[in-house]
Amino acid sequence: MPLNKDETAERLSRVFRRIQETRMHGLPILNPNLFVQVVDGRFHAGDWVGILITPWCMNLVLIPGPDSAHRPGPLGTKPSIGFPAGDFEFLASEEAELGPFCACSLFSPMGDFPDQASAVATAETIMRTLFVADADQSPRTGECSGDRLAPGISRRQLLSGRFRRDRP
Repeated sequence: MPLNKDETAERLSRVFRRIQETRMHGLPILNPNLFVQVVDGRFHAGDWVGILITPWCMNLVLIPGPDSAHRPGPLGTKPSIGFPAGDFEFLASEEAELGPFCACSLFSPMGDFPDQASAVATAETIMRTLFVADADQSPRTGECSGDRLAPGISRRQLLSGRFRRDRP
């Protein structure tokens, strides 16, 4: 079945709202200031990619398209998926209403986010950064050193938003 950008984002939101109401209901790790939201869903190499914000985690999610080269594989496997900013490790997962997908954990738990707006702003920054190739990236170390990026930054720091010179 071909992917539709908006329908895929809505289906992902619906599945994780249900998870929040069932499996996650009442758990103390939930941030009461946050709700399930998909940010900046788009297509990349025939797959749908976006950031899923929940009260318990923020994940970069890849849902494979019909001709995807990124089939998640068995549950729990850790495929490496390439983006313009570099390769990132995902975790293969599956939900009955969603099918197979891959998730790359960005934040968990979500207690450091004071509100939904700050979580969304972080997700938007991560998505912008993910799709920008860094010409100064060292292939030997995988670290970035471009003008906007602080020297010696790791990919985890890049995705978690700790990449600007004015941030610790």
